[in-house]
Amino acid sequence: MIKNIINKILIEEYKFKYIIFSILSGILLALSFQNFNLFFLAWIAFIPLIYCIYKSSLIYSGLCGVVSGIAYSAIAFNWMYVFMLVNTKSVKAALIVAILFWLYQTIYFVLWSLIINIVKSYKKIIIAIFAAGLWIVFEYIKNYFLSGFPINLLGYSQGSFTQIIQIADVSGVYGISFIIIVINFLLFYCLYNKNKKFLVVAVSIFFAMLIYGFVRINQISKINNKDEIKIGVVQPNIAQEKKWRKSLKDEIINTIYTTAQFFKDKNCDVILYPETLLPRMLEQVEEIQTLVKSISEYSDLSLIGGKTVENKNLYNAIFLISQDGSIVDKYKKKHLVLFGEYVPFENFLVKLLEKVNLTDNFSEEVELRVFKFDKYTLGINICSENYYPYLSRELVLKGATLLTTHSNDAWCDGLSYPYQHFVLNIFRAVENRKYVVVASNTGISGVIASTGKIIRQTKNQEQICLEETVYPNNYITIYDKIGDLFVYLCMVYIILILLIYGIFKINRKIKFC
Repeated sequence: MIKNIINKILIEEYKFKYIIFSILSGILLALSFQNFNLFFLAWIAFIPLIYCIYKSSLIYSGLCGVVSGIAYSAIAFNWMYVFMLVNTKSVKAALIVAILFWLYQTIYFVLWSLIINIVKSYKKIIIAIFAAGLWIVFEYIKNYFLSGFPINLLGYSQGSFTQIIQIADVSGVYGISFIIIVINFLLFYCLYNKNKKFLVVAVSIFFAMLIYGFVRINQISKINNKDEIKIGVVQPNIAQEKKWRKSLKDEIINTIYTTAQFFKDKNCDVILYPETLLPRMLEQVEEIQTLVKSISEYSDLSLIGGKTVENKNLYNAIFLISQDGSIVDKYKKKHLVLFGEYVPFENFLVKLLEKVNLTDNFSEEVELRVFKFDKYTLGINICSENYYPYLSRELVLKGATLLTTHSNDAWCDGLSYPYQHFVLNIFRAVENRKYVVVASNTGISGVIASTGKIIRQTKNQEQICLEETVYPNNYITIYDKIGDLFVYLCMVYIILILLIYGIFKINRKIKFC
């Protein structure tokens, strides 16, 4: 009896059920990402939303997209409000920016739901491919629009599923997102139409990915690595509120010096330090120069984060320091982070919000460079630059045999962001088949093999140093050669389907006139 009542109220009569299903999709999807890390949920998370799209009108499908998007964003990006509050000290600014960010993420859910509803009468396999292609096109836009903020692309949810992500060396992370959406649709068709052939296709695709993964891991593991590098990583764990306070400069200097003592007798080739670590300008302050000289003697090369000024422009930089303390070279950040290093529509937002800019206004480096040292060539990413696959790809094509990431995730210390940020390094490793070494101030540091396997990983909010041997290589992947061609092919497919659908609709109207 109770079952019949629930079925009648929630299933048969009221559209309220679609709201529940939409919320469920958003929750399942959010839980598949770090640091919940229930990655298997991504393979079924869209099924409730797809059901709503198929059973609802166009307008109601859009509403379901809104509900799913907000539920997902509020959970997956719960750190955005805290991030803004900690760094602006303004509840108003934090709330406005967080809501705008959540709504921005929701737009993609809405557009996707609306467009799928429009073409849902097409053949099922065509729609499954169309929906997957449309999703990754939106991910691609999200990756680069307004400088981009591509945290939590769907494929990133599988970061700990090493075997399944190996196709990234062909299609990038977008290929994994594509397959996840396709399988969600196939499972929906299986349940909705009670047709097991869709289940067979879904299982076949999944196991094909697994087989490819096992084969590629075995092949990449056998790459002939002639050289090896003994590398060190420093995670000093300096709280964000301390970093640029003049009264705490001596404390920070002491922390850096004390932490670096770990490498005193380790004979490392290279030691990595986080971005913006130095509390004052290295090239201008003698005390900082003395510090750098004292810690650089522990390795042939040290990569230390700080700020630099050139032609009155301020840059976020990584200094390459030789064993005698000299500045060999410096890498200046090319791709700046939204609200952290630059503000979009600044004139408008500054009027709307009292405190919206979190740091100084940094300038953007024009030239992308790699840095040769001894027998290897380094490709450097500063913090958010590992968001963008094209940067690591270009570094590899310029000759980088090892990739490094230098970050400062103390901005969102203790929240899920450091985990969501770290996982991106896994995909840069697989896409380019390069070891990736990560040094974070607070957050997650570690060493990732060219198979995507995490060799070493620190805990969030701990002060620690680690050493590991890595193996640079000159291997060039299919993804390195073709880039995001897979996304462009999906764009062509989507346009063709929409054109055919439009022509079909016009012909039908003419026929019945």
